[in-house]
Amino acid sequence: MSETNMNRRLWKTPFTAAFRVRLPIISAPMAGVSGGLLAARVCKAGGLGMIAAGHFQDIDKLEKQITIFQEEMKMKKTDDDENDDAFPTDKSPEQSELAIGFIGFSSLSTPRGWKEYEYVLKTHRPKAVQFFAPSIMMHSDNALSNVQLAQKYNAKFIAQVGSISEAKEAIKHKVNAIICQGSEAGGHGLRRELGNSAMALASQVSKMTTATNIPVLAAGGIVNGRHLASALCVCDGASIGTRYWACSESQGNQVFQQELIKKNSCDDVIRTTVFDQIQNELNSTIKWPYPYHSVGSLRNATSSEWDGKTSEQLQHAMNDTELLKDYKSAQQALDPNVVCTLAGEGVGEIERIEGAYDVTLMIEEEAIDTMNRLQGMCL
Repeated sequence: MSETNMNRRLWKTPFTAAFRVRLPIISAPMAGVSGGLLAARVCKAGGLGMIAAGHFQDIDKLEKQITIFQEEMKMKKTDDDENDDAFPTDKSPEQSELAIGFIGFSSLSTPRGWKEYEYVLKTHRPKAVQFFAPSIMMHSDNALSNVQLAQKYNAKFIAQVGSISEAKEAIKHKVNAIICQGSEAGGHGLRRELGNSAMALASQVSKMTTATNIPVLAAGGIVNGRHLASALCVCDGASIGTRYWACSESQGNQVFQQELIKKNSCDDVIRTTVFDQIQNELNSTIKWPYPYHSVGSLRNATSSEWDGKTSEQLQHAMNDTELLKDYKSAQQALDPNVVCTLAGEGVGEIERIEGAYDVTLMIEEEAIDTMNRLQGMCL
């Protein structure tokens, strides 16, 4: 990658301009996967690397990852890019490249959650925060939104949405960017009957934001440069999850990570409520709510048996059979044939576990090659 490093390009999209990053790429804040090291490596390559706060139940755990991020960012990237800085005039001791993603319904469900959210904003001064499920939250005491609180501390606010109605709400609250998550995405998202394809949603939301200049990014099934080039035809960049899940810096369990690089295709991915219905029964503290209680995952014996059946049938099995006991045992045994392996529909084009820095630059290089090839098609 040394030649690529020495010939860095500065991409010009509304997203790169607004967020002062070189590349129109976000690494998605995947709970249990996206820690400080992964985020820093993406930032060093030129993207916006996100740390996952997840349900934000343990602020000490988040601060540990912030420290890892900060220490990694202090280290020189390579011998070739010591002086490589796309925006040298924007560096400020009050704000770093730090970006953090939160799950809305659980992170800000209590006054303590709001207090700790403000503490993170005030103490660590993130460049950006991202919220999802839902993206917009209102404080019950003072009618202040999570958007307003972030912007109070000069953090840009990214709303991840799965529908036009959610996008309209985000625009009303004057967010700084919108991620359009399609049903092709891995992990949690809108139920499949409520969601949309990433490109159709991103294209329509882009038209809606023309007057406000809010950058729009696509998410769902995007794992390489050809996909990024496709996204740039309808919006301003891409948020990438599964490809970074399959990186060496990922915190995810390696047993399930290895499932990502087997001979998969988009046929092997399903968006289903089955795993959330089971997990909600097992978890007494945090339960994923409607309409976000569905995941994009690899098909396995559990999804094959239960996805075509009603939620009442599955509930009956959980109540009257050994299903929950067997599923919990499979979790302890790390059995991917029973337990959920989160993945988006682009997983079939991931062949190996690699470093996030190199993955980011490979995505960039392939996107450039793709766009150059497209130019040659019009004579």
